[in-house]
Amino acid sequence: MTYPPQQGPGPYGQPVPNGQQPQGYPPQPGYGYPQQQAQPPYGVPPQQYPHPQQFAAPPAPPARRGGMGIMKILKIIAGVVVVIMVAVGYFASRDDADKAEVGDCLTNKGSTVTPDLQVVKCGGADAEFKVVKVIPDTLDTNQCQGKSDIGYQEQMRGSRRSSGKQFVLCIDEIKKS
Repeated sequence: MTYPPQQGPGPYGQPVPNGQQPQGYPPQPGYGYPQQQAQPPYGVPPQQYPHPQQFAAPPAPPARRGGMGIMKILKIIAGVVVVIMVAVGYFASRDDADKAEVGDCLTNKGSTVTPDLQVVKCGGADAEFKVVKVIPDTLDTNQCQGKSDIGYQEQMRGSRRSSGKQFVLCIDEIKKS
């Protein structure tokens, strides 16, 4: 018994709807599939084609080694310098004449015209004067007459909230032998 030849691309001669490829058949060029490149025969080396130009991503920046950056080091150094300056200013201002009390000894770090009296230890070689009396809220050195050798007056500059501090120190010169 012989069978009639098959008609159409599908099995048993049925037409394939909407250009679909029937199962079990290799794809056919021109029926909705792109054409495939032919494979070279066995033993023949494939032809080398240049690769199409591709845009590569820009190179990554160099990885930072675990160290600290220059700016970070400079910020740390600047911070340490500021702390040292504040500490020196604080300790230097603690020995100013405005902190002097009766019995304290002083030395003049300035001149006779512009004195800069600092509190020092009384037994030290740099002790020049001894405080006999402290008179607050005045600049009248005449109040020291008959009580001490010298009357020293100082007025601190005030801020917006205060008018400043003014006082007189009645001091005796320490006689060196």
